[in-house]
Amino acid sequence: MIRTLQKLILTGGALLLPLFVCAHNGELLLAKLTLRTDGSCVLRVTADTEANFTIRNRAQLTEVANGFFLVSAGKDTTPLAKVAGDPSFFSETKLDPSAPLGHTPEELAKSYKLEAAEWIWTPESPKFVLRVPEMSPHTLILWLVDEKKPTAKPRWIMMVAEDESPLIVAAEPARRDVPWWLSKEDAKFIFVVAGAVAGIILVWIALGLNRIGEWLDRKPKR
Repeated sequence: MIRTLQKLILTGGALLLPLFVCAHNGELLLAKLTLRTDGSCVLRVTADTEANFTIRNRAQLTEVANGFFLVSAGKDTTPLAKVAGDPSFFSETKLDPSAPLGHTPEELAKSYKLEAAEWIWTPESPKFVLRVPEMSPHTLILWLVDEKKPTAKPRWIMMVAEDESPLIVAAEPARRDVPWWLSKEDAKFIFVVAGAVAGIILVWIALGLNRIGEWLDRKPKR
């Protein structure tokens, strides 16, 4: 069944997904990948701890989160944690209304015990794919939200162990006029201070030259 769904989605049948994935299906992990306009990526994986078979609480999510995906760019495949660092964790009570899973108004109104892990990173290569590691026990629904195309319908894929997403293309990273370790606010402050110091030095040099000139004028001529 899962393989059939994957073929439907990859061949343009993403609109059929809500017909198969309905009635909440909390045993599935929902993986939302947002491609920001500045080139960064936000991956949020949410588990319903009351319905998921393997993740029943925050502690279990923390233990397995870094094993959800691998990141492949070119010939290199790297654990997500090595690329994006450790995730942040938080709790939610409402389903994501933006997820085109066919949730009913009643389901969206209900409260759930949801635990989420979120990674934020800027990929070195804007073109990459996400892979589910071999022997992974999880079934994930990955969908893509591209902020450059706010009106586009999200692309979907259901993934199990050893599956690979379609090619993901993030935005080119925004050009920085300051070093990566400086924020724009810090850079502005440093530039203002540097300008003030440079002005003081110039005034000091001018005063020094003026005093030298006065001393030369007072010096008796032979």
